[in-house]
Amino acid sequence: MSSSIKRYPGTARMSNMVAYQGVLLTKGITARGMPRDIAAQTADVLRQLDSLLAEAGLGKEALLQVMIWLADSRDFDAMNAVYDQWVPQGHQPVRACVEGALASPDVLIEIQASAALA
Repeated sequence: MSSSIKRYPGTARMSNMVAYQGVLLTKGITARGMPRDIAAQTADVLRQLDSLLAEAGLGKEALLQVMIWLADSRDFDAMNAVYDQWVPQGHQPVRACVEGALASPDVLIEIQASAALA
C-alpha cells in the first residue's frame, strides 16, 4: 500500500503534502513573518497554498475541501474578504472555519486543504 502514497518533502515532523488514491492533502499552513494583521496572514497563507498546489501540478479549481482555523472568530469577516477574492467562483470547495488556540499567539490563521489529482 505505501508504494501508492506519494509524500512531498517537508520537515522531520511532517510532509508538505501527501497524495493518495486521487486526493492530495496539504499540511496546515500558517503565515510567514507573522504580521499582526489577519488580512496579511490570510493572503500569505493562500499564496503558500497556491504554491503547494502548483508543485503538485494543480490549480485552485482542483480544491475539494478547505479547513480554516482562526485564533479569534472576530477575524472571520476580514479573513473572508481576502478568501472570497482568492477562491475561484464556480469551483468553491467545501469549507469549514472554526476558532481555536493555534501554535503561537502570533498565528492568527491556519489553513489545510485537499484537492483532486488530475
